[in-house]
Amino acid sequence: MKSYLTIDSPFGDLAVLFRVRPFAVLKIFLPSKSKRLLLEAVRGEGAQDPVFNENAESVSEMLAGYFKGKPVSVPWQWMDMHGLTELQQAVLRAAADIPYGQVRSYRQMAETIGRPRAFRFVGTTLAKNPFPILIPCHRVVKSDGSLGKFGGGTALKKKLIDLEIEYARRMDP
Repeated sequence: MKSYLTIDSPFGDLAVLFRVRPFAVLKIFLPSKSKRLLLEAVRGEGAQDPVFNENAESVSEMLAGYFKGKPVSVPWQWMDMHGLTELQQAVLRAAADIPYGQVRSYRQMAETIGRPRAFRFVGTTLAKNPFPILIPCHRVVKSDGSLGKFGGGTALKKKLIDLEIEYARRMDP
């Protein structure tokens, strides 16, 4: 059975789609200004009405904390990575290693995974990232510093990067 939780953020509501038993995070839905459209998308993935799940609550708290300036510790043990190749998983793990408040280029990411010419593959993989924010694909930009594309739109990508930069400044003495 699939269920979901919604989380308030400064940029709109987002949702965590999860399998109840055994627990696994299946997908994160980026913030949306329309809760109705968000819920339609979640239910379109086969989610039933929300049910309480302690692990889902923990993920929800991580995401809520992110929007308050707390870096996320990726809950790898709960991430459903089935359907992703080893190379796609390597890209997602490399994205998760980008420090809070920093960015890397698609080219740098390709070099990180040992495939220096695979920057388009990196971009395609990040575009299909089922776990945005938990795996911060928004921290990857073009080599020239421009934002590049993002599933939630470039405006949201900029807001997420700016939010992190602002909180990172506050953390540094």
